[in-house]
Amino acid sequence: MFRTIAAIALAIRIGHPEVSEEDAIRYAKPLQAEAVKHDFDPLTGVAIIHRESRFHPRAVSKDGEDHGLAQVRARHIGACKKDKDPVRKPSAACRAVKESLLDAEENIRVMSQLITGHRRICKQKVGNASFLGWLASYQGSNSKKENRWCAASDGAMTVAKYRDRLVRELQKRGKEIEAFDRALAQQEEEAAKVADSREEPAPTPVEGAEPGRRGG
Repeated sequence: MFRTIAAIALAIRIGHPEVSEEDAIRYAKPLQAEAVKHDFDPLTGVAIIHRESRFHPRAVSKDGEDHGLAQVRARHIGACKKDKDPVRKPSAACRAVKESLLDAEENIRVMSQLITGHRRICKQKVGNASFLGWLASYQGSNSKKENRWCAASDGAMTVAKYRDRLVRELQKRGKEIEAFDRALAQQEEEAAKVADSREEPAPTPVEGAEPGRRGG
């Protein structure tokens, strides 16, 4: 579902007023883009991050496994997959992966890829990718030993309920979102004008004029 930057930013700050408007907008932009790309409601992304890190971009779990806004498990990402002990003895490449996951935009991008990946797992294992099913899979509730895959969990229900709460709150604040959207559009327009003015070509020097002096 498409949602505007203003709606996503407001949803972030509904539960986390300590997040500045500037940061909320910064998080909202990749959430919007990745939600469109991976076909999920960006408010689901907001709800996942709310549960996982309470919007602390540099959060690391106590066991050292999970990183960033969406608490991505680093051992399953990039170079860390090749390390025998990515927590206690990470390679330089794995350390770089972990640091990248503490970047908000990159973490949101990886979270979105994981959502698509867990939907794929659910389709393969249980024949469908229900909302609560892939959420539970994302949260690590699958068990190969117990042959449990994509079964709705308490954690998934918590995320779903918080997302539903955000939907209701945004429905009440439609005028506020419209005003916020207009303000953001005006800011972008003004920023574009400033950028255009900086790109204007320098005046052609007057023939015969010495550098640093006015011609004539």
